Order: sequence, then C-alpha cells, then structure tokens
Amino acid sequence: MRCLIYTFVIISIYLISGCETGVENSPSAGILRITLQSDPADTMLVERSDTFTVNQRYTALFMLKIFQGRVYQEKNFAVLYRTTTSYRQEDALYNILAMDSLGDYKQYTIFESLIPPGNYTSLEFGVNAASDYKLTIVALSGKVFQNPVELPPGEKLLVSFPQDFKVDENRVTQIDVQISPFKSITRYRDVYRFYRKMKITGVHYF
Repeated sequence: MRCLIYTFVIISIYLISGCETGVENSPSAGILRITLQSDPADTMLVERSDTFTVNQRYTALFMLKIFQGRVYQEKNFAVLYRTTTSYRQEDALYNILAMDSLGDYKQYTIFESLIPPGNYTSLEFGVNAASDYKLTIVALSGKVFQNPVELPPGEKLLVSFPQDFKVDENRVTQIDVQISPFKSITRYRDVYRFYRKMKITGVHYF
C-alpha cells in the first residue's frame, strides 16, 4: 500500500510539472531575457491648459506591475522568472517614467529565465498599473498632477505578443519590448484608463 501511494505521488508530481510548462526540458538550457523601456518619443502629456514633459528636473511616477510571464511553442508554454536563480514567479514594480543618467528612459530587465532550447511563437505577460501608486507628473508650470490609473472595464490582465524567435543551448536571446506611457492613457473623469500600447522592437541573439 505504501509503495502504491509513493508511486502515485511521484506520478502526480511529474504530471503537475508537465502542466506547468508543457515544453520539454533540456539539460543545456538557453537564457531568455525580456527588457521593457518606454518609447523615447513619447515624453509629453497635455492636461487641459498644462503641458508636462519628462525631464530630470522633476521625479515622475508611473508604476507598472509586471507578472506571470510565459513563452509559447504553439499551445505549449514555458514559464518565465525574474532571474536565472528564481524558483517561483513573482510580481515586480517598475517606474516607466524613470530616467537614466543620460536623460533617457530607463531600460528594465523584467524577466531573465532559463528556457529549453527550441523555436517559439509568442510572448505573454501580465501588465497593470500598480494600484498602490498614482500617476504623478509635474507640469512645466510646476503644478503637480496625481491621478489613479486603471485598465478599461473588461480588459484582460495578460498581454500577448506574437513573435517568432529561438532559444539556443547555452546562449542568450533578448527580446526588447517598448511601451508608450502617455499614448497608453486616456483621461476618464478623475482617473486615467490604461490601454497598454506596447510592441516588440527587437530580438537579439548573444
């Protein structure tokens, strides 16, 4: 009886693992890196009679929550993690209006995961405005705007990007994703609706 229970547990673990990815494991995985950066041309928002332009003088805040990354081989998928040493998926927050020392939008690595080699057909991950933070911007006049940001009613949390790419053994594949922070939002009463205008701008192999 004990042997039967033990065998059942082992089989269950195997099946759960298979459902978790669906992509065949490999002893020599590759690394898939996903980056996120705001569109360098999308730096201005006109709010009624005020104009806001992103610059290093003021701290602007547009916090996104990124979560549940996956890449697909048709219907099978592999789970993405924040780092190559992570063992479980975690939510992460990023300020997409933050600037680097050169005055450009910061580029973030949102996933860097060990992935079985092969050809893949799409990327998917969750994107939402962080509910604990308001969009905070400062107009050229010095006036501060703070408003909640939310997805439109009925909008799905996950964003899918059809894209063919490959992962090779012991190599790095990098996919660059771009978001337009101000083109993505539309004022609705006292909140901004977040329409997530995003696209893949490049696939690189190292």
